[in-house]
Amino acid sequence: MKHFWVIFFALISLPAHAQITNPFTQELHKSTTLDTARYKVAYQLRYKRHPADKDYISDVRHVYIGKRHVKDFSDLLFHYDSICTEEAKRGSMTRSNCHGEPWPIELIVNHADRKADIKYRMPIQTGVLCFQQDVPPFHWTFTEETDTILGYPCTRAIGSFAGRDYTAWFSTDIPLPFGPYKFGGLPGLILKIQDSEVQFVWEAIGFQKSNAPILKYHYRGEKKCTADEAGKIIARIFKSPFAFITAGGGKIRVIDKYGTDQKSTEIENQTIPYKPLEIVLR
Repeated sequence: MKHFWVIFFALISLPAHAQITNPFTQELHKSTTLDTARYKVAYQLRYKRHPADKDYISDVRHVYIGKRHVKDFSDLLFHYDSICTEEAKRGSMTRSNCHGEPWPIELIVNHADRKADIKYRMPIQTGVLCFQQDVPPFHWTFTEETDTILGYPCTRAIGSFAGRDYTAWFSTDIPLPFGPYKFGGLPGLILKIQDSEVQFVWEAIGFQKSNAPILKYHYRGEKKCTADEAGKIIARIFKSPFAFITAGGGKIRVIDKYGTDQKSTEIENQTIPYKPLEIVLR
């Protein structure tokens, strides 16, 4: 059965860009327990799709730290996935889609083999990209600069990763060599980190002990690929978002702010400025 999706937005507007690239919600029925989290860290992530963008997009990320694995995922996306799952249990004919603009990446890092299993949620039910990457050792340079975050004294360190330069603030009062995303390798938990272009900024807003399970969810529409293939597919989403969705069988009705239908040919060549977190793939 073909699915028909109706998207309402003003022509050539930022809300249009937001809606057309929003990750789609999933039902949380299938999962594998990998580990138990000993600690949970919540980070406020402020990011831009491109450094030249005027406004930041905001997401809250949860990082679960276990003995064998670290998982990083969007609180906002998990919230709407949970609502969608409950709706499915009740037999509802409709599903709530995500409001807001969560960063569509979920990853689990295995301490033993230093590999990250990554899932990238694509828009409008076009699928979930599943790929694996190595997590390289980080080489940090320590400075004498200090700060206080969440009440913890922090020291500033600088380093490079995947084509970007980073500044990180870590606290030895929390002797965990981890942080958000793939970042780590410092003698304390990273409580804040940002790249030199300030396109991506993570800052801890909560830290606590935990015994929550670290689950690996299995979503519908998963597509296994290499990291290089995933990077090319994601770049295509932003280069030609409307063409990408319609090529996957999606149907889009374009309506301007006055409620007038627009021809898809008038917007099919729109692009969304985009610069990936990892400029140099590993």
